[in-house]
Order: sequence, then C-alpha cells, then structure tokens
Amino acid sequence: MKVLFISHDANRAGAQIFLLNIMKYFQQKGMHMHLLLLGGGVLEKDFEVICPVLKYPVAMPAVPASLPQKVLKKLGLKAQNNSFEDAKNTLKAQLLAEKFDCIYVNTIACAWAMPELLPLLKSPVITHIHELEFSIQLYSSAHTRDFLFSNTTRLVACSKAVAENLINNHHFPTQKIEVIHSFVNNDDVLNRAKNTIQKAIRAKYGIPEKAFLIGGCGNAEWRKGLDIFALLAQNVQKLEKDTIHFAWVGVKKEGEYYGQVMYDIQKMGLDTHITLIEPTPEAIELINCFDIFTIVSREDPFPLVMLEAALSKRTIFGFEKTGGCSEFIETDAGQLFAYMDINEMAKAIIAFKNQPFGSFGEIAQKKVLNQYSFENSILKIEKLLANLL
Repeated sequence: MKVLFISHDANRAGAQIFLLNIMKYFQQKGMHMHLLLLGGGVLEKDFEVICPVLKYPVAMPAVPASLPQKVLKKLGLKAQNNSFEDAKNTLKAQLLAEKFDCIYVNTIACAWAMPELLPLLKSPVITHIHELEFSIQLYSSAHTRDFLFSNTTRLVACSKAVAENLINNHHFPTQKIEVIHSFVNNDDVLNRAKNTIQKAIRAKYGIPEKAFLIGGCGNAEWRKGLDIFALLAQNVQKLEKDTIHFAWVGVKKEGEYYGQVMYDIQKMGLDTHITLIEPTPEAIELINCFDIFTIVSREDPFPLVMLEAALSKRTIFGFEKTGGCSEFIETDAGQLFAYMDINEMAKAIIAFKNQPFGSFGEIAQKKVLNQYSFENSILKIEKLLANLL
C-alpha cells in the first residue's frame, strides 16, 4: 500500500501533530508514504524523517505584461513567473509517477488545492475533518469543499460534534462517515507530567510561585477565545484579588487580534494578573502547573490540549455548545457552563479554589486512557485504509 498524505501546513498545532503521530506509526509498520505540504512550518523536519516530503510551490507576484523583455530578463522576473508553472508541473509529474493507492487529506484547509490535484491522481480519498462550521466556512470556499466532499470515499470526523455538523449542514452521507477521536501520545504526556518541576517552570515563565493558577492553551485567535479568557480573569479579579493568576500558552505576540486583546487587558488593569506565553515545546509542563485548565473556545471540535490536561489530572472547566469539550467532559470529567457564561465560571473557580470538589482529574485521566487512546484510534484508521483497498 502506498499512501499520499496531504496537509495544509506543518505548523505545531493539533491536526498537524495528529498527522505526524499516525505517520510515525505507519512508518514503523513499513507503509510506503509521501507527504504533500501545501504550506510550511516548524514540523517540516519531523515529517522529513518519516517519508519523502513534497511541497506545493508558492506563486510569484504577477509581472506587468508591458515591461520590455530586456528588463524582465535583467530582473529575472520572467524566469520567476515561469518557475511557478514549471514547479507545479514538476510536482504533478512526481505525484503521478508514484501511483498512490490512496489519498489521505488532513483538514478542510486543504480543500483549495483539491480541484487541481484529485482529478490528476484518481485514487480513493479519505478526508479527515478536524473543523466545525465556523472554521469550515473560514478555511474553504463552497466550491472547493463541495468538490472535496463529492470526491471523498470515506470521511473521518474527529468528534461526534464534527460528524453531526457535516451531516446537518453539508448533507454528507451518514454511512460514509466514521468518528475517530483525535489523540495524543499518552505515554509521553504521562512521563512529562510526572517529571514536571512546577516551581522551576513557573519561575522560567514568570508565573508567581504560590498563585492559584488558571490556564488556557491554544493559538491566540477569536475562535479559541483569548479575549474571553481575559474577560474571565476580570470577573475572577472582581471576586477575589491578588491570589489568583492566569496564564495562556501559545500566544504569538503579533497581529491585529493580539493587539486588540492586549488593549483590553491593559484597560482592565490585568497586566500583572495574566501571563501570555509564546508557543513552546514545554506546553505540557506548563499545563501541569495549572490548578484549573479552562477551555473558553467559541468553537473547538476536539481540542488535544484538553486530553493533555486530562492525562495530567487537571480539573477542566469549559462551555457547552462549543464542540468536543462537552463531548469529553460530560457529567464527570470536569465542569460545564452555559455558552459564554463567564460569570458562572468565575464563581466556580473561586469555589474550587476555596474548597476543591469532585475527582474530576482522576476521572478525566481514566477516560483518556480507556476511551481516547492512540491504540484505539490508530487501529480504526488502519482498518479504514485496509477496507478502502
């Protein structure tokens, strides 16, 4: 079996890490694989260790047709324009030569390239969707996602919430969907949690040593709710000052949204109460410093950081109607609040700090180990590939 995996990029985020983990497993099983990256990222070298990596070429700026040929030649612009089409043709020739048995498209963000690639490859297609409706609309056009869905042989949904959205809003056939929950490397997370020295990690990232710590983790974007996290901090500070600190892991300190959130944080006087931490490979160690792990996303299909927090026996607070959070927590692995009910979550944080209740962390860890293990999910994927062929 020879499989072409396609990823929209190689950034260090949930869907890309998921893909990296399953490809490592198939490498050990001796599967012949290639990866096509539609964009770059820090995980490129990790993928290159596993299999040959092809890259979709980047378009060069358009050159005015009115420029004289001598000027174009001198500037090298004609060659640049030609090189884009040449690079695409070279890529297509490489893909055709490999004669793949199956195409595995990872995330809806790959949809834009599918009208060009899938007719060329003419192989059965597995599409793995990690997104709910807001992200589906954001990262694909109606034309490209309809093309992808109509050419998908089997579709993998990373949670029940994702499957239901695809059925209800995109009329994808129920019988062609399989729910396979995303996973993390349980053994690695457990080992790192065991060896975390909280005092050292807090000191390294400027977090007060003895503060009761409320945490969040993820890209700093509207969907993940960094702005909601700031409002939660404000509500908590109204109820109890100085003894509670907030930290969010994964903030790229640039861009319009970051600037907007920082504007609010400063206006609310929370500069010394919130620590914003750049993306770091020590996210798991930081999660182990949290007393409560919050998921304040507006939409999150099945956040992998939630599984990492659960394996670390963190108490998890989240909002209903946001996706995989309520699907995992249910009634026993944390506490759920009405959508965006920041005030109630703030009250619960104070109550938990003053008198911890429940055995949420213990139950959450057992749930991951028993229901959301790598072994459970990878065997389903392996069976899916075998049945497809």
